[in-house]
Amino acid sequence: MTLHGGRNRSGLRRRTGEALTAVLTVALVFSFSGCSLAPDTGETSSSPTTSSANSGNAAIFTPSDGITLSQHTPLNKWTAFVSELTASLQNQHMKKSSITAKSFDNLDDQSQAVQDYVVSHIASSASSASSSGGSTTGAGSSQTKDAASAKNHTIIVAPVTDTTDSQRQYGDYFGSHITEKTSASVSSSSPSTTESPSGASSDTDSSSSSASPSTTSNNASTTRHEAIVRLRSALNLARNSGMHVVLLSSTFEGFTPDLFVPMASVAQMAQVQAKQLVSKLELDKTSKENPKQIEVLLPSGSSTTDTADVDTFNKTAFSAIWEVLGPYFRSGAVESPSGLLDKNSSADSWKLLKFNASNEDSVKKELTARLGKQNKSASTRTRIDGILSMNDYVASEVTETLTSMGYTGSSADINPEISIAGIVDNITGKKDLKKSKAPDPSVAPSTNGDADSSGGSSSQDSSSSDSSSSQQSDDTGGLNSSAWPIVTGYGAYLDNIPNIVDGQQWMTALEDRKGIGSTLAKAVAQLNTSQQLNADDSIRTETSNGISAPTLQKELLTVSASNLKSVLIDTNYVTAADAGL
Repeated sequence: MTLHGGRNRSGLRRRTGEALTAVLTVALVFSFSGCSLAPDTGETSSSPTTSSANSGNAAIFTPSDGITLSQHTPLNKWTAFVSELTASLQNQHMKKSSITAKSFDNLDDQSQAVQDYVVSHIASSASSASSSGGSTTGAGSSQTKDAASAKNHTIIVAPVTDTTDSQRQYGDYFGSHITEKTSASVSSSSPSTTESPSGASSDTDSSSSSASPSTTSNNASTTRHEAIVRLRSALNLARNSGMHVVLLSSTFEGFTPDLFVPMASVAQMAQVQAKQLVSKLELDKTSKENPKQIEVLLPSGSSTTDTADVDTFNKTAFSAIWEVLGPYFRSGAVESPSGLLDKNSSADSWKLLKFNASNEDSVKKELTARLGKQNKSASTRTRIDGILSMNDYVASEVTETLTSMGYTGSSADINPEISIAGIVDNITGKKDLKKSKAPDPSVAPSTNGDADSSGGSSSQDSSSSDSSSSQQSDDTGGLNSSAWPIVTGYGAYLDNIPNIVDGQQWMTALEDRKGIGSTLAKAVAQLNTSQQLNADDSIRTETSNGISAPTLQKELLTVSASNLKSVLIDTNYVTAADAGL
């Protein structure tokens, strides 16, 4: 069961909790015990000292589900992950009553709840062990029992981070590296905090880097700084007492967990889409005499809501994209219709690609500017072979804009391996996929006429592959073409799944929520029973943001029409009805 942390906690409670943290830290050193606190009444489980028969106890603290301004919502949310993890922990023989789960809207409330849990557990354990000591040797016996009780506890924390609307378009699992930093724009008593996308260098958070020295800004900065210090102190206290700590998505300076689970990195999100373009467009076989036409979209918020974090995100994302696509631009095998990217571009060219994607009209405006103003009645259209949209929100607006411009067909028409009819029949279990291959001309045809592409969602089987191949060669060869491009995205938005099925959007990707939950549950059981941390080969020691720790990282799930059934439907991420079937 997931509860939401309350917003209003008194300053007295915070000061009391922080004082108790300090006292208990000293108590650990000098083996002092005897104080007793009642467990937090907000817990959904029994007393934190209650252990299950085999796998101990787990306390899960995550952010509340993110809210996007649009109706488009990524498939992976924190509530879904907690549910998945809870079920997996029970599969590892952990009692339901030994699992605590809470969610929070802000870091201040979350840090207070974590501190309360740790302090209550240590005080309760110390009191219980002391009362059962009895003889002169009771102190040593109490310490042994106290340590044993702590060792079968694991605290799992996904720190609440400040994210913008544009960042929330990638889903809830977006992570940051949170640091403390004193800013000249605020008083020395109000240190600012810094957050940067996981795997990226730090840039100052907008809430603390603003040039305005307003009291509101200072207070917000001070509150967040105190929350970071409180959370770090509580988790260090937990580890010092023998408890285990797992961090999800985000890391913060000054704390090393027993296990870090990054969920997904910015580089992963971006690079998986670039690799799909390379594969589907067969760029390794493309010549500079007939280059592919690709546009890369880097969505940001409006100028009033944009932050240094968003720029860091886009810079990191494009660096990963350019690592994959850069060689093809430099060789002349790929061009950009807008001219924003060419053979002389570099990883620093991301600034040219950033645009305001705060609403549907802004995406349409950007794509129209890049491809030229067109409509269905226009006699010519700019050839476009691939559009890297970064997330499914942008991808959905891209497909609507392409339709309004008069582009026809589907992504399945490009180097076709499957037909739309084959996709639907495979998903509904009627028959295997029909596959065929269409060659791409090494030299662009001399004609500039706009061929009639009629791919749409019409049935194409292997017997019609010759005519399909001929049509494809004519319609994608020149710079004037109405053929539908490859469109990529990220997030597996539920309302976008039908677009995957009909080929309007070629692919999306998402975090392996079920795989992460299952492996993490095994790892928690191993931590709580003092076993070696080797749940599977996805756990290995890595350094992230300067912190070296065992790290659990799964490959992203890449979804296209050809594997949607096996990846999403058969695994119960979505139903056939969700896919529009």
